[in-house]
Amino acid sequence: MEPYRVLIVDDETDFRLLLVEALESLGYLAEGAESAEAALVMLEQQHYAIIFTDLNMPGGQSGLDLMRAVQSLDPRTFCVMMTGFATTEAAIQAIKRGAYDFITKPFKLAEMEASLKRALNHYRSLRENEAYQSQLEEMVLERTQEILKLKDDIEKLFEGFVKASVLAIEARDPSTSGHSERVAELTVGLAEAVNRTPTGSYAGIRFSEQQIKEIRYAGLLHDFGKVGVREQVLTKARKLAPERLERILQRLYQRDMEIAVSLMEGSLQGGRPSESLSFQHLVQERRKDSRRLVELIQRCNEPRILPQEVREALEELEDLQFGHWEGRLDRILEGDDIAALRIAKGSLSDEERDEINSHVTHTWRFLSQIPWTGGLARVPDIAYAHHERLNGRGYPRGLKAEDIPPQSKLMAIADVYDALVAADRPYKAAVTVPRSLEILEDEARAGLLDSEALRIFIEGRIYTLTAPCAKLGLGIS
Repeated sequence: MEPYRVLIVDDETDFRLLLVEALESLGYLAEGAESAEAALVMLEQQHYAIIFTDLNMPGGQSGLDLMRAVQSLDPRTFCVMMTGFATTEAAIQAIKRGAYDFITKPFKLAEMEASLKRALNHYRSLRENEAYQSQLEEMVLERTQEILKLKDDIEKLFEGFVKASVLAIEARDPSTSGHSERVAELTVGLAEAVNRTPTGSYAGIRFSEQQIKEIRYAGLLHDFGKVGVREQVLTKARKLAPERLERILQRLYQRDMEIAVSLMEGSLQGGRPSESLSFQHLVQERRKDSRRLVELIQRCNEPRILPQEVREALEELEDLQFGHWEGRLDRILEGDDIAALRIAKGSLSDEERDEINSHVTHTWRFLSQIPWTGGLARVPDIAYAHHERLNGRGYPRGLKAEDIPPQSKLMAIADVYDALVAADRPYKAAVTVPRSLEILEDEARAGLLDSEALRIFIEGRIYTLTAPCAKLGLGIS
């Protein structure tokens, strides 16, 4: 078992010491704090993977206050709320404040250990992405089984499951943090605006309260399939991986040294040594040409549209060679390197783009395994179609307008909008709100997005729901 530290925060001394001793006997590194203030002092000196905190601690900050402070001080830490006054409202508030789990006193040690194990599984995922996917599937199955067995408590458990799933998505690609919540917020806001629309093609559509919840869940989970996409593809910022670029630059350096040595040997053998043919001078001369090649490679490596003259200049790179340690000459840029640099737009090859697009199918397969209740039965289908386009040029199935669920048409607008205005990412810069709306209108005119739904989105100022000043969060009701 890896030595992850666990902190127990509870004002009841005997209870706190009992939990610390019990966890230590199970092999965990456990410590205790009698108050939120004491816990924050300890957190400033030591990182804790998991914090179990009481909800109500008289005389100081509450567990909710502690969680808010932990998110600012050490956002890597997972918090689990413990309370003897369990209510649905308390659970919702705890989850909104960042709680990973919620357990009710009195509880058995086995319940606490189960909660701790679930939290640690997610914690490890931040550093063990490959192992994490397997652990996540086990956790999802475990959560699903719990939901089936505990029908009377299904709502509280399911809210925890959705929160954990969103955390899983963002753990795979932290640069998209908050995207799932914002898409859910925007799609729900647009659906509610549709309910208020008396005219147009959406005039006859009225989403019930249960359908609104269905839309919210579909929005929160629409990108869950990204856990099935390789991380190096999901977060690829440039055409060449850093290690591949480093290899190419190192080979160019070696080529410079080889050419300089060859010229120096020729000079000595021909009896023509001079200061102008010193080894240092020869290397410096080679560096001038190599810097030009490096600039060309770095320019091509950016995820921008390549001008024609740059694409043509790439031909020069194909014949560059260096001496392999076995004595043969090898190409400095291999075929895959040249192919990557020739990508006309963006950083992904066609194969990598297909892999990214496959996340929708992974999402549908995952969501289809969940025994959704009747009122939420369409969550998989809504999420499955959020990348379909009215003219049939979307993915993964190429559906036409009449075959796309109305909820998915709304989500498509929310998804594209948030992707445009989201903060700078390694592979794209943020787009202003006005320009983003213009792009949406262009796509509607091109037959990609629903023009009537976009009209409602713009006229109802739905896009302001996720403005920086807006309150963000899961908002599960």
